[in-house]
Amino acid sequence: MIPLPAGPLVFDTGIYIRSSRGESFLWLGEDTRVFQRTILTAVVAAELYAGTRDHRGKRAQGHFSPPNAAAWIDTGILLRRARRAFGRMDFVHQFRDLLIAMETVRTGATLATENLGDFERWKSLLASAKKTLNLFEPS
Repeated sequence: MIPLPAGPLVFDTGIYIRSSRGESFLWLGEDTRVFQRTILTAVVAAELYAGTRDHRGKRAQGHFSPPNAAAWIDTGILLRRARRAFGRMDFVHQFRDLLIAMETVRTGATLATENLGDFERWKSLLASAKKTLNLFEPS
């Protein structure tokens, strides 16, 4: 089991959904204080409200952080670059993931995601814009 990195964390939507279903996350450990350093992005919160029926699943823990105006603009610019680099893509899905990545970068956090493949692509694209996306894949 890989230990959680130090510092602020952003959990991708899938982490919260699995947690709301009562699935165990050994990588979280027993210390619930981890949520004191967790940032809940507005995008993840919206996805939880859209896709979670269980009321408990909508009570995600973490400090709420909405993307600022610059993040929205930078996301549009990076999506244009991505379309040029990667070709056709599911714009709506990718837009949300990129906003999550941008908010993770802005807050200096590490993104914990089970969707590492998509976020690795965003990490390389963000690097071309001199932005560092730190990723953590739970095991």
